[in-house]
Amino acid sequence: MSQQLVEILSDEIKFTRAAKAAFQSVDTDGSGEIDLNELKAVMDSMAAEMGFPAPKKEDVLDLMKDLDTDRSGKIDFNEFKSFFRDILKSMSS
Repeated sequence: MSQQLVEILSDEIKFTRAAKAAFQSVDTDGSGEIDLNELKAVMDSMAAEMGFPAPKKEDVLDLMKDLDTDRSGKIDFNEFKSFFRDILKSMSS
């Protein structure tokens, strides 16, 4: 799996395609931005799948603050793409 991640990270077209698919799965209303409710929903879903309790509202707010670098109150694709790259890099090492 790490070889596949390295390939994705080294090919900007593949990376952007993968990031877009991930972004669209979180952006459930198709607005082109991830709002707090969408972020909470995906965090709740991931926690449930891993058998963890749902994150606290403060944890969701902290992540939103970290990802929303332009302070618009929402996560746009470029902000998400940067986060997604960091996740894949972490997974590949």
